[in-house]
Amino acid sequence: MSQFVNGIPFSAELDTRFSPVYKAQLSQLTCVVPGGGCVYFRANQGDVCPFCAFPIFARHVVRGPGFENDFSAWTLDTQTYTEMFQQSLDLFPVADKITVFNGGSFFPEAELPKAFQDLVYKTVSGLPGTKQLMVEAYPKFISKTALRRAKEHLGEKDFMVGIGFESENDFVRNKLLKKRIDRNEFEAKVRLMQSMGVQVFVYAFLGAPGLDDRQSLEEAKSTCRYLHNLGVDEIALSCAFVPPGSPIEELYNHEKFRPPWLWSILEVQKLAEKEGWPLSIGGFEDFPPPVSGPSNCDLCDEDFKDLLDRVRLTGELPQHMPVCNCQDRWHRTTS
Repeated sequence: MSQFVNGIPFSAELDTRFSPVYKAQLSQLTCVVPGGGCVYFRANQGDVCPFCAFPIFARHVVRGPGFENDFSAWTLDTQTYTEMFQQSLDLFPVADKITVFNGGSFFPEAELPKAFQDLVYKTVSGLPGTKQLMVEAYPKFISKTALRRAKEHLGEKDFMVGIGFESENDFVRNKLLKKRIDRNEFEAKVRLMQSMGVQVFVYAFLGAPGLDDRQSLEEAKSTCRYLHNLGVDEIALSCAFVPPGSPIEELYNHEKFRPPWLWSILEVQKLAEKEGWPLSIGGFEDFPPPVSGPSNCDLCDEDFKDLLDRVRLTGELPQHMPVCNCQDRWHRTTS
């Protein structure tokens, strides 16, 4: 649900999802604000994460046209972010879980003012019905100081930090997906959060450009197993879609990229249930809305998307599964 403060858009949505951490359904308020520009995106002149269009979108809505080659920070003032967050709470005053996303890292002041960060922590600490706050951060910005500050302000509330690690394969993660995340640093930051009682949420990517359907599926399985062995609290299967204005859109328009099969997502979920992975399946919508997303065929897409919605709500597959002739084609591409 798009809202505006001083003419700047932000998003506030409430939905219900199954939480592998609590093994229960949680109502989740997701507040998406246009942060001051992902530090990683700006430092690398935009040559990062081909599946993410949010920094470009945020720059446009804050600065307007004509700044396509400007990589300086565009952080809004604390009051504007505060009004966005407060409006989100006014719209949805009761939520088990609150997430604040800014298309980058929550902790750097170049992306979000420290005063706003503290306001989020203190506000959530006083919400009687809320169990958990979640934010995201690039590994280098996850520090003992930042985590301690959050924990002190949050009090008894649970704190979860998400990391877009995406792939345990160094080539896929750092070359194809351009994450530039060192495995040793990532593992060190996971251990740091675990030692401080911070819940660890990590994205695993399905559908990296440059991999065929078989490679993509096997890579996602391998990454989920690796993350499970690290003891992360929640593994989020991030299923590739086509954000507008992203490098993936150019590949898609030239028929060089196809988002993953829904059959492949189903296969990962089956293995998660068999091996006990704390898996959740990410949604196929984003901000701004994608051009295309995961699919099978016109005959079964809606049934499969309904099925995945039920999995997101219950955390498990139903006994009776949809069937479709396109499964044979999927088998041929992934065998």
